[in-house]
Amino acid sequence: MAVEASDAPAAYKFSMFANARDLIAGARAGMGASWQRLLHKSPIWQRSLNGPAPDRIFVNPRSFHPKSIAEAELLIMGRFRLPGGDATARDGSPFFIKPPSDEWAESLHSFHWLRHFDAGGSEPVQEHLRQLIAHWVRTHGTWHEVAWRPHVTARRLITWASFGRLILANADVLFRSRVLLSMARQARHLLKTAQAAPAGLDRMVAAIGLVQSGVFLPDGDARMAKGLHMLSEELGEQILPDGGHISRNPETVLSVASDLLSLVDAMTQRDLIVPVTIRRALDRMMPMIRFMLHGDGRLALFNGGTEGVGGWPQTLLSYDTGRTRETLHSAQAGYHRIACGETLIIADCGAAPPGDMSRGAHAGTLSFELSAGDERIIVNGGTAPMKGAAWVQAMRATAAHSTVTIADTSSAHVVNGAWAQRVLGLRLIDGPTRIEHKRHENEAGILLDTSHDGYTKPFGLVHHRDIFVAHDGNDIRGEDRLVPRGATSSRRFATRFHLHPSVKAARGSDRKSVVLTLPSGATWRFGADAEIDLADGVYLGSGDAIRKTQQIVIAGTTGTEPTTVKWALKKATGIEAGASI
Repeated sequence: MAVEASDAPAAYKFSMFANARDLIAGARAGMGASWQRLLHKSPIWQRSLNGPAPDRIFVNPRSFHPKSIAEAELLIMGRFRLPGGDATARDGSPFFIKPPSDEWAESLHSFHWLRHFDAGGSEPVQEHLRQLIAHWVRTHGTWHEVAWRPHVTARRLITWASFGRLILANADVLFRSRVLLSMARQARHLLKTAQAAPAGLDRMVAAIGLVQSGVFLPDGDARMAKGLHMLSEELGEQILPDGGHISRNPETVLSVASDLLSLVDAMTQRDLIVPVTIRRALDRMMPMIRFMLHGDGRLALFNGGTEGVGGWPQTLLSYDTGRTRETLHSAQAGYHRIACGETLIIADCGAAPPGDMSRGAHAGTLSFELSAGDERIIVNGGTAPMKGAAWVQAMRATAAHSTVTIADTSSAHVVNGAWAQRVLGLRLIDGPTRIEHKRHENEAGILLDTSHDGYTKPFGLVHHRDIFVAHDGNDIRGEDRLVPRGATSSRRFATRFHLHPSVKAARGSDRKSVVLTLPSGATWRFGADAEIDLADGVYLGSGDAIRKTQQIVIAGTTGTEPTTVKWALKKATGIEAGASI
């Protein structure tokens, strides 16, 4: 299903000359990071972090990130299912574990998992958590390459403050003083290093953490001032005018909004004025959260995001003051939403994010997801950060999305070459540069007319996709066209429609139709003007589980003339629903 970067045609190989500026900048950043590591663990730097020990945390900001009792139970048993892997602490402390990945190590040292214990817990649970924190302070409280990265430090400070009552209540004086002293040292380190956090969400977290440390710890005026300035810049760069995140990942919007609401809560508790830049950013993000939700209340799967935890979006949306706003097209984030009757289509009509921001983006241009009521029908493959890097990279391929793939090649690919990947990260390159999309509405329904040139450079083909939805939502028609641009040779193509695992599919005897039965009993009929195959597929919507499913595949070969595939989805009712194909 997925195509590795090394399988891309020669025209798609990473061009050192075309990306020389990024390479040079990345190499300089790498050398700078190596120098900083040496500096930060030096005695001079460590002495610069000394200072008065705070006697308290002023406020315990609310955490708006999702929590799970089931995850808390696993953590108590020593199992740490974190982004980047799954590992078990067999010797008591997870800090003895050899990290399965760098991402997992960052997640562990951030203590973001502490949120699953909420603000309560029995005394034995609290004592267990205090032992873990005490172990961290003893073994990593001075310096550790991963633990003291700016965004990891920021997340740890935010978490320890949010759950201060959980870890400090009933604690002895010595433990309490050591934790508070450690927090003060971490805050001073963050003040000096926040700007060095990687671009994107990590730098946003570093900025928010810097402000938070100025709010909930004493002597925080300098941190708050610098943090608010940095946060204003990051909100301007990362949160688009339509409320999307520059990474185009819908779940990232939830994460940033959660952290901003926590910051607003902390500042409100301290009777501080919340800057208008923060409130305006939240005002933009709330409609985007609603825009990306299916009828089941969870997120559509695009560009590295999962469905999200049930109830998480709704919790955030309860703080939205502009509930009457409805967005049908996110111009900057690059998505269209078509809602007719109970039928909903969300389509990706955007290019890959720029540079560093594309490290988690998917090659899913012109893919779409379809749901009816609270039931998903056609989906994208999703991602699985808890299953490791191999699965994450595989699910970025075009073949993992409900769109057209040519010659088993993605419309964009991950930068190739070990050295280039180390310097630039796993960013997308050579993707579509010209994406067109027009929305038309008349008395019959809504038509979305789209195209992209991601296959023009390697194969001389432009992909056009039209999707029409009748106003009652029961009639959907589509057309995919592969149009030659200049000289081209014949290529195999596949139009894929990934089905949600809950959908049962049965192909008709004519091999040009499929009956789709939803859990509710509702029936939809998929038909095409070409032969249809039902193939195995996988669905990773939750981010931590791989579920078997099926995909509808219409394959063919292009020629010197435009190649067209027409398909349709119709909801069956009454006698029609019970009839066999």
